[in-house]
Amino acid sequence: MNGVTVIYGSDPYAMLPRLLEKNRALDRVRPDDTVMIKPNLVVSRKDWIGVNTDPRVVEALIKALKERGIHRIAVGDGSGMGYSAKDAFNICGYHELAKQYGIRLVDLERDRFVKKEVAIGGPFKSLEIAASVLDADFLINVPLMKAHMEALITCSLKNLKGVMPRAMKTKFHSVNLHKAIAQLASVVNADLVVVDGLKGDLSSETGRTPVQMDRLLMGENPVEVDSLVADMLGYTPRSIRHIAYSADAGLGSCELDRIQIHPINRPSINERFIPPAHFTNRFPCRIHAQGACCTCMGNFIFSLERLKEKGVLSDSLHFLIGQKASVSDASDGITVAVGRCAAQNHTADVAIDACPPTAGKICEDVLAAIRR
Repeated sequence: MNGVTVIYGSDPYAMLPRLLEKNRALDRVRPDDTVMIKPNLVVSRKDWIGVNTDPRVVEALIKALKERGIHRIAVGDGSGMGYSAKDAFNICGYHELAKQYGIRLVDLERDRFVKKEVAIGGPFKSLEIAASVLDADFLINVPLMKAHMEALITCSLKNLKGVMPRAMKTKFHSVNLHKAIAQLASVVNADLVVVDGLKGDLSSETGRTPVQMDRLLMGENPVEVDSLVADMLGYTPRSIRHIAYSADAGLGSCELDRIQIHPINRPSINERFIPPAHFTNRFPCRIHAQGACCTCMGNFIFSLERLKEKGVLSDSLHFLIGQKASVSDASDGITVAVGRCAAQNHTADVAIDACPPTAGKICEDVLAAIRR
């Protein structure tokens, strides 16, 4: 299926089969094919949630492959600076998966590397790629959608950095990182992208502030997938330069109105977001959040981060989100009803009637109201 398929929920074992049924991408895999699953295992520490790909998503993929009679399965990655994929396999439970399902674990930094010439413009003439990735008949890229200190977001395009040796990954940060990522995407093309959007970090690629988002995405074009993820995190796709460079190089479209988006369901109203005690103190505005679902609230938090970066948040902005949100007196400012539940239950200056609204849509509507 062309485009990007999205499903909401918190149980990847139930969600992934529905995605695969809709997408049918695994119908192209033959029983004797070698499949490489490439998650994001950037850290090897105990508090990895929101930083590394959730191993339940990988296990759900393995089970789906096994059910189709596919048994030559490997999981491989190379970790971030100062960390080890070998240790991450142990900490995140991949050794148990290997024993249970008979899969192979590959620390790609210890793999044999093959030099591949680059066909599009950028800082490199060639790139070194792990042989296990190049030799695979079917490559599944399983990134985590999260923030990144330098690239703003990291998803399927940037996740491919893990297929290179550490020295080359380091070189990426001494040149134009975004053009280098686009060059890498022209050399390594996954057959399927499955995005872990269950819980991603709010602040950085290795941070400790995960946000519950309750979604999985699936697609075959990484530029299209990452463009939708950018919108979900509150960015216009072209503002993420490696997405723009990849699109301009002909690797896919980053125009949201040209990307086919196939939602399977809506966020569950039973999955309630419980904000931490410090939640309303983090942003200089007024937040009235009662009865909001995790997915809507996750998008809302990302939009607040973007609006905070632009310096437009103030006490005069009243945000209502959730089925039971209420505000006693908002006469001194602008009221914004975020999401279908709030928009249909309240008369507000800005009603964002979508289920769920993306962070990009929230930012766009709030900025337009402020300019008026």
